[in-house]
Amino acid sequence: SHAVGATAAGGVDALLQPTAIQVLDGAHGGQQQFAAELAYGVSAFADRFTLSPGVGLALSPDGAVYSLGWALAPYAQQAQAEPWEVALQGEREQRSATTSADHSLTLRFSLLF
Repeated sequence: SHAVGATAAGGVDALLQPTAIQVLDGAHGGQQQFAAELAYGVSAFADRFTLSPGVGLALSPDGAVYSLGWALAPYAQQAQAEPWEVALQGEREQRSATTSADHSLTLRFSLLF
């Protein structure tokens, strides 16, 4: 994906008043970001579950974000929704070459009903 525009500020208020996309120009303070994610689901545990490992990369003029993760869900046919999913994602965010990197580890459980 490729994203352009100004960053929203103000928490929940920013959701109610979206910021218009600005022209990418240094004078206007616009931001530009390139993001790519690759994931693939494979059958696991005697075809009872789907395991989806994935990698991601986001590049911007300010720095880069690298991610590595996986998700586990029960095997579902095309017409059926997956009833639950467990996902684990690690992320490394580097804002500039001179600053230290921020690391995060996220565990997510979702249940559809």
